[in-house]
Amino acid sequence: MQYLTAPNSDLELLRVRLETILEHPLCFVQHILFPSSVYITSIEHNDEIEEENFYLIYQIKKDRGGMPQAIIQFLQIPIRFRGKGAGSKVYRFLENLLRAQNCYSITLEARVNSLNPKDNSVGFWGKQGFVPGVHYAFDDENFPMVKRLQ
Repeated sequence: MQYLTAPNSDLELLRVRLETILEHPLCFVQHILFPSSVYITSIEHNDEIEEENFYLIYQIKKDRGGMPQAIIQFLQIPIRFRGKGAGSKVYRFLENLLRAQNCYSITLEARVNSLNPKDNSVGFWGKQGFVPGVHYAFDDENFPMVKRLQ
């Protein structure tokens, strides 16, 4: 991974705010799998315990009607901060930034783990106002969800 400076002042503000919420140093990176996405992660990356890392990966694209739409590709709160409201705070700050950038909606794929119900993110996203997307295969581990920002 290649460390980057913030692409603009709004994203630098996002990084600083997230660091404050999590009390956890963060940085921007360029990643080969997400070349056109904003990618923020932990500076002190824990390769042994992946759940100790923070990740926020998203991009803004035009939808079929030409309206800006955000796509959250991945959001992970470090395990020690879960269940304490940090995820909701992080999401709300991101949503406000996306509203300011005139995004019409946000889409994502929530995690579904039928073997471990505690490893599901559908409930979290539902509490943030997301609703099921148009299709879902019951043997799939990803549950499409959407939120309109009008």
